[in-house]
Amino acid sequence: MEQKVAKTDKKLPKKPGRKPVNIDIEELERLAGMGLSERQIAAAMDISNSTLTRKKHIEQIGHALKKGRARAVAAVSSKLFDNAMDGKETSAIFFLKNRDPENWKDRQEVITASINLNDVISGAKERLCDNTATLNKPRIINAVKSTHKEKNKLVDNQSKEMPGSNKAKSGG
Repeated sequence: MEQKVAKTDKKLPKKPGRKPVNIDIEELERLAGMGLSERQIAAAMDISNSTLTRKKHIEQIGHALKKGRARAVAAVSSKLFDNAMDGKETSAIFFLKNRDPENWKDRQEVITASINLNDVISGAKERLCDNTATLNKPRIINAVKSTHKEKNKLVDNQSKEMPGSNKAKSGG
């Protein structure tokens, strides 16, 4: 009976999982410094966007992205400042709006309101009912001097009843 001896020069079977991806930190920083988005950086480095997103929590990679972006912002800010100081109005306005937003901000206030139409309609109905109750011609009583027997009594000169009519006597 012959025993089989394992050969050591054979390739080992592939391990399951992702293949390791090495990210060049200097290249990452350079691309971020050019103002590229993470998606553009991933494409330029020939890696997937999800790989870059997953690996940016690693301190070196996250730091390289931040440092590159800061370098790009500094360069643009410097150029913007130079343009603003040269009297280019658009650059000056942009610079001031971003560096001093309290004083140079385009004010856009958004007001959100909700209206309950049932409340509005019921309030309108109440106002209408109140107004219709007072629509009948109100009787105006004027205080005028009178030769009436009772001198302290007010005279009702708006009454439809005529003096001496039987309506007052009949009670109705």
